[in-house]
Formats: sequence, C-alpha cells, structure tokens
Amino acid sequence: KDKCINNNGSGGNSDTKIELEGSDGEYDIHDHQGELNIIQGNSTSWPPNNVQFSNNYKWDPSVPNEIKDKYSPPNNEIRQRAPRLSNRVYFKRIADPNHPAHGEFGLYCALPHAPPGSWLMDYVGYVTLGEDQDKQSDYVSDFGEKSDLACDANSYGNEARFLNDFRNTGKHPNVEFTIRRDENGELRQGVYVKLKKDAKEEGFDGVERDEELLVSYGKSYWRSRVG
Repeated sequence: KDKCINNNGSGGNSDTKIELEGSDGEYDIHDHQGELNIIQGNSTSWPPNNVQFSNNYKWDPSVPNEIKDKYSPPNNEIRQRAPRLSNRVYFKRIADPNHPAHGEFGLYCALPHAPPGSWLMDYVGYVTLGEDQDKQSDYVSDFGEKSDLACDANSYGNEARFLNDFRNTGKHPNVEFTIRRDENGELRQGVYVKLKKDAKEEGFDGVERDEELLVSYGKSYWRSRVG
C-alpha cells in the first residue's frame, strides 16, 4: 500500500535545509492559477471520492488550545492556502508490475531537478492528539515538535498522501519528513529532498523530473502491520 508514516525526527536539521524560491507562497489563496488542477490534475484527476482535498490542516476539537497554540502563529493568523495541486510534484498510478505498490498511486517529481535539502510540499491532514489517532489508518504521520500529535490524511489532505515507502522498490528513500515553520510561524510537516549526508545512495545529488519520491515509513509502521 502507498501510505504513511513516521516523522523521522530530523527537525533539528531544518537549518541545513533550503527552500526553492517562492515555495511558501505556492498555495497563496489570492493566486488562482492552477486551481482547476483539482479537477484535471497533472496527469490524472484527484481520485479519492472520500477524501476532502486541502492544503490547510484541520484540527480535532479535542486538542487542547494550549497545545494547538504552540503550533499556530501569533494571534492565530494562519495562512489559508488555495485548494490546488502542487506544481512541484504529480501523482499517477504505478504501472510497473514489480513495484510493491503496483496499481496504487505514487508521487513523482515535476521539477527539472530538486537539489538535496529542497522543500517540495507539506504533508497535510487531520490533526489529533497522538493517543487519539486512528490506528486503522494507513495515512497517519507523527506530528509536532515532540511527535505528540498525529496527522492523518485518510479522509482529508493533499497529494502528499501518495508517498510510497522505499522498501522492496530496489531504491533508497530520496525524501523525508521534517517539521518546519512557515513565514507566519505555523508548524507544518515538510516533505524535503534528503540531504547528501543523510542519503544512502552513493553520489546522491537530489531528485530528477519523473523520479518517484520515496520515504521510509519507519520500522514501527511495519511492525504494527506484520507483527
């Protein structure tokens, strides 16, 4: 399955990451260019009928305000991002019969080249306390500076939900999750190209156009599913 995942806890490396020009404004609510991509898509339409598309986090009412406030901008001035697909990635069904997620969706690089450490997009979903997460969901990612929260893209989120695990693909992970703050101060789960020092592929120099983006879901993800 092509689901998610655990935060790799690399938030401490955020100062070594770079962001492509204009990355934080890609989903500016005042810029309507590309919003029809929700219908037309980059290579396919937004497929899951039961998934509400959004680039904004949705918080469970049971999360205490004192916790939510730690991850929100001052005065709760959260930027509202336009509901459209990213120009940096695209998704499509996997046709390779040898791929472990054959027939499912995968996420691919749409840029000519994304260098190591580049921000690609944010993993978005429904945010709950960690102990309240849906343990049956395959789209839950650890969230928060101490992984005290959970971000679930099972029924709400964006195309980052199509990131596949690298295992049994014959390739190494080329992207990772890193907590970041946007320019307003909102905590977000960034999807970054791996840094050279963290990549297992010899001579790793980033991700090329049409290359599948692969992460490590983490050992705990697989232990909970295979025993």
